[in-house]
Amino acid sequence: MSDQTSYLGVVKAVLLKDLRIELRSKETLATMGLFGLVMTFVLAFGFTADPATNRKVIPGALWTALLFAGVLGVGRTFAREAKDDAFTAMILSPAPRSAILLAKMVVNLLLSLSIVALVTPLFAVILQVDLTGELAGILGLLFLGATGFAVVGTPLAVMAVNARFAEVLLPMVVFPMVTPVLIGGVSGTAVLLGLVFAPDGLAPWVQGMVAFDVAFGVGALFLFEKMVTE
Repeated sequence: MSDQTSYLGVVKAVLLKDLRIELRSKETLATMGLFGLVMTFVLAFGFTADPATNRKVIPGALWTALLFAGVLGVGRTFAREAKDDAFTAMILSPAPRSAILLAKMVVNLLLSLSIVALVTPLFAVILQVDLTGELAGILGLLFLGATGFAVVGTPLAVMAVNARFAEVLLPMVVFPMVTPVLIGGVSGTAVLLGLVFAPDGLAPWVQGMVAFDVAFGVGALFLFEKMVTE
């Protein structure tokens, strides 16, 4: 089997292709970044200037910004391939379809993490909340949350290729499905910031998010071929 049709070869080819196009055009990244900034300022300026109060609201505000910015990214997962029947050609190629999906998941994950890197320090500065001691833990939770969003939203973005009103349909399907990982992320962030008492600490929320990511990620890779052929 040649490198172009081997599993890792396909993952690398699709991943590099999407990243090169995105770095050149910056369409999705700019849209997500702008939306993330708008969400940050709207949420931040809606709260009081009291850092103690802001510390209580930052978990919800931070994860809300990630949720709404992330859905913009997954909605454009197969947007380029939808033109000129490129998506059909990709699916009909000898390339493993799960490898194509895996590459797209990684692309969406990287885009979401870019927004996280932009929004998190901005929230901390505007809300005057010191996250220095908990930053590593919060970023770890956000990574698990972004991964969960990618493994759920990326395969569902297939319906945005030819569906009517996909911009409305996709969030309606994705949001309920990612609710468990969002609850884990918000609750885990609250535990890290000392806002709630948790006898078992952060472990249950981290374990739940990891289990969610693994279950949905593996399930999506196995079911993707059926999704694109039905």
